[in-house]
Amino acid sequence: MAASFGEVREFFTRTRCTSLERVLFAVGDGAGNTAVVSVAWVGMASASDARKFHTLMERYGSGDIYPLGASLLDLADIRFTGQRYGSDRDGKSVTIAEAENAGGSGFDHDTLDAIAEVAAYLPRV
Repeated sequence: MAASFGEVREFFTRTRCTSLERVLFAVGDGAGNTAVVSVAWVGMASASDARKFHTLMERYGSGDIYPLGASLLDLADIRFTGQRYGSDRDGKSVTIAEAENAGGSGFDHDTLDAIAEVAAYLPRV
């Protein structure tokens, strides 16, 4: 899958992905702080493949799905590190969410992590 890198991309060369949907959005707190959140929904051919993919994604540094371009939100300088991360697996589907600061003095690590964890449970758009 061209939208991935690292071991994740290698996984997709051996294991069929049936769908990929991605969204990028901004979250603000009303006090000038903004986070950008990337969410990807990945459909797999079987629940077993989804479990294997989810296990791979849970290991930091294994690669990732490229988020949609932050330039869509005029946030081109945002780099997703994978350190503020949430995921969910439901049958053949895996949801991956990441959050990073985008403006203001910024959210702390725990808040960004919580944003990503909640975003992982968003329904497909």
